[in-house]
Amino acid sequence: MDRYSRGFRQRPQGRLAGNPFFYDPRYEPWGQFLAGAEAEPAERRSTVESVFASEPEPNGHQVQPLEPREETTAAPPDNIDWKARALALQAEMDNFRKRQARRADEAGAAEKERLLSLILPVADNLNRALNHSDQPDDTLRQGVDLTRRELLRLLEAEGLTRLPTVGEPFNPNWHEAVATISSAAEPDTIVEEVEAGYLLGDKLLRPARVVVAA
Repeated sequence: MDRYSRGFRQRPQGRLAGNPFFYDPRYEPWGQFLAGAEAEPAERRSTVESVFASEPEPNGHQVQPLEPREETTAAPPDNIDWKARALALQAEMDNFRKRQARRADEAGAAEKERLLSLILPVADNLNRALNHSDQPDDTLRQGVDLTRRELLRLLEAEGLTRLPTVGEPFNPNWHEAVATISSAAEPDTIVEEVEAGYLLGDKLLRPARVVVAA
């Protein structure tokens, strides 16, 4: 009786005969067949593999075996001037620090302009309150005048300068004409100040709004 005509399962002999959980594929027909396939001679396997390797693909290209790649690490060149490179990196770092300092100064100046621009309307309102008061000896007026002076002193300490207006020739770079009137003054002369203008250093923070003689 050959190996294909045996039963589905053959009981093991010896000390494993009474073990119901014992399983060995060699005691089954298909297990024996696969075991025989695994024992196929090496010469036959090499022949079959060579046939499949030489068979062309449907598109006409022949499959070529992949060759292992050799990993190479490029060594740094020997003619590098490390001292010059270090000096270049140091110069680049110095330029970076200067750029950062310049940006910080610009950001600080912009924030200062913003805050001063918010304070200027307060000074304008104090000036209007004093102009509409007809009692020079009023205690409230004196308090408002004192507050206005302290505020103007604070603005001057921060670099703010008030633009001259009345009696000065009209300058379109500093002044903004809101009206023109007939006056005995020379043409293009400022005869009234509507709203004060200020310079922050050499930069115009707010132009003065004025009335100009026609």
